[in-house]
Amino acid sequence: MHNLATALAITLSYLDGRSSNSTEDDDVEVLEAVAAELQNAPSDEKNSVISALVHIGKADLADGLGLN
Repeated sequence: MHNLATALAITLSYLDGRSSNSTEDDDVEVLEAVAAELQNAPSDEKNSVISALVHIGKADLADGLGLN
């Protein structure tokens, strides 16, 4: 659960501090950090994220995050 919580914390922290001056490169950097954290998660956590992505209709993001 640690990896999942860390990935969420990275995302929330970025969104909280995101300014109108933030760039697409900033967004990509955060997504890469989240993906790296999730890729290091145990299989059950990865499967939970995949299930959540399917649930919200974004199953294709699992490949982009390197979870499959």
